[in-house]
Amino acid sequence: MDLGLKDKVAIVAGGNKGFGAACAHRLGAEGTRLFLTGRNADDLENVAVGIRDAHGVDVATLSQDLLETDGGDKVVAAAIERFGALDIMVSSVGASGGGVFWEIPDQVWMDSFGLKFMANVRMMRAAVAPMRAQKSGRMVVIVGQLGKQPHPRILPSATANAALLAALKGLADEVAGEGVIINAVNPGPSRTERWNRLMENLARDTGRPVAEAEADFTTDIPMGRFGEPDEIARHVCFLASDAAGYMTGTSVTADGGWIKFPA
Repeated sequence: MDLGLKDKVAIVAGGNKGFGAACAHRLGAEGTRLFLTGRNADDLENVAVGIRDAHGVDVATLSQDLLETDGGDKVVAAAIERFGALDIMVSSVGASGGGVFWEIPDQVWMDSFGLKFMANVRMMRAAVAPMRAQKSGRMVVIVGQLGKQPHPRILPSATANAALLAALKGLADEVAGEGVIINAVNPGPSRTERWNRLMENLARDTGRPVAEAEADFTTDIPMGRFGEPDEIARHVCFLASDAAGYMTGTSVTADGGWIKFPA
């Protein structure tokens, strides 16, 4: 299916690894021109080289820390300067710690909101201005199913995700009449570097092998496995296209059936 994304300009925040890198590759396969940002310049360039070699599309990069209050503004300004337009903004940024609730220090909660909530807010805030001006644009934010179905050992992430879904819905409603469409993808447990580290930390904290920590999740997933980043990227590309033109302010669940109530 041709999603009509050829020659569109897309920012991918967090494009240096995990879901973000998978989205960048999938958009590149659709012929999208890409502006990748993340904190690790070497990782960004490695992803960019792989996309250029595989798909022959124009890819630019910028190393930027979105903990900076003007980080999102810098990314969007640089992308528009480089490509002259902004059609799509995909954000896959932020990570959170976990643990037993009464043992989690304040800093872990604050870091979670800084990295997952505020970093995405900054990207949405920066991207919405040019999209409103041109009366068109697509944003897709990769949030996470923990925002709807919290796990007791990953509550900082679950709480930041829930807050982000609320902010996204409110912004989507605000700009729906101006041609700007904003949606989220909520992955369940998926084979990213971050998830693997989370499982390793959970295993350490509970004194169990990693396989047993992972089994806490896979036993509750009807499909019996973790997701793959490219599976999530395909949903993102759909939401970034006109094929999803009548969807806004909502989230697509991709979790192998993990969530136990309607999405």
